[in-house]
Parts: sequence; C-alpha cells; structure tokens
Amino acid sequence: MDPQIQAPKRKIVEQPSFTIVGFQRNILQKEELDPNTGQIRKAHEDYFSQQIHDKIPHRLHPKRTYCIYYEYQNPNDQNENRYKMVLGEMVSEVNDLPEGLVAVTVPAHLFCCFDCGPGPIPKVVIDAWSSLSTLSPEELGGVRSYDFDFEVYPEDLNLKENIKFELFIGIQK
Repeated sequence: MDPQIQAPKRKIVEQPSFTIVGFQRNILQKEELDPNTGQIRKAHEDYFSQQIHDKIPHRLHPKRTYCIYYEYQNPNDQNENRYKMVLGEMVSEVNDLPEGLVAVTVPAHLFCCFDCGPGPIPKVVIDAWSSLSTLSPEELGGVRSYDFDFEVYPEDLNLKENIKFELFIGIQK
C-alpha cells in the first residue's frame, strides 16, 4: 500500500435492513489486479453504459448507486478470496425483476462507515479499500464480519475526477 494513503474519516453506524436490485458478478480478488480479467471495473462500465439503473423498478433514490459485496470465501487469502458483488439501487419493494437482475437484502447490521474522497475513480476507491489493512479491530470499531460490505455512490457519479462516496464495512457486534 502507498504509505501516503490514510484511512478516511469513519464512524460506527447501525444500518437497518435494505434491499438492492441490480446485476450480480462473481469476483475472484486476484483477478481484480489485472484490468483485463477484473470484473468490478467492467461491471461499473456495463452498468452505466447500458443504463441499468433505468431498468430497476421501485427505486428509492434514483441514480444513487450501491455496490454490495457478500458471500465471502477465503477472505484472508488474496489468491483465493471470492465473493459476490451486486451493483444497483435501493428499492422499496421487489417484484417483476427485469431479466438479468437480482435482489439482495442486507440485514440490519453494524458497520464502520468511511467518508471517502474526493478523488478520481478508480484510485479513490482502491485507496479506500487499501487503507483497511492498516486498521486494527479497535480502530475499525470491531472485528470485520466478512458477510456484507458496500459502497454508496452519489447521484452525480459521472463526476469521475472528484468523486466522494461512502464505504461500509460490516463488523461483528
């Protein structure tokens, strides 16, 4: 990690349950190191170029984008760390999902919330995630749960050069 990367401002929050509708990708962390094999960046490009957000019914905050990470396998092994990602929006109800979209409900949970940015995408996101490795459980507000983590991007995400976002890391109670 770059020694100049500092952990963003953070606070502990009790987040109520919510549901996201979007499209899902299966991620193998070691593939994310190579732009040719990584799924996360491509998922973001596809989501916005195909205007997936406009296909999501019952959106609560139109164009506020959520990226949920869950079902972690081997989270402490960078070569074998696998998880699912859903990129989409928070909804008030789930019915009649368009083809190719899924719904994921995040249960009420305790999170460490980081205020990230401003900075250019993807650097600001990579720096935020990289800063986690420097934090002790005490600094994180608890032991990381590895069940649900998510990012929340503002409605004006197209401002790629100076983006701010929130990063929520699930912690054990």
